[in-house]
Amino acid sequence: MKETVITPGRKKRELFVLLACTIGAFVLNVIGIIKFNTPAKELVTQIPLVLLLSLVIYALVAVLRIIAFLVSRIWIKK
Repeated sequence: MKETVITPGRKKRELFVLLACTIGAFVLNVIGIIKFNTPAKELVTQIPLVLLLSLVIYALVAVLRIIAFLVSRIWIKK
């Protein structure tokens, strides 16, 4: 079998995307806290849900990136 190598640049890019998803989920949490006028302790108590939401957002972004890759491959072949 052929071995695949994940380059350091690709690792950094994926970590940056995951960090951006986590920041986005945290911002959504802050918006929800402000909108529904809940206590500030929700920032700490909702961390597991924020991390779960960031993984869901990361998965959605991954699907969109795969679709964009496939469309670009089809576009290049024509």
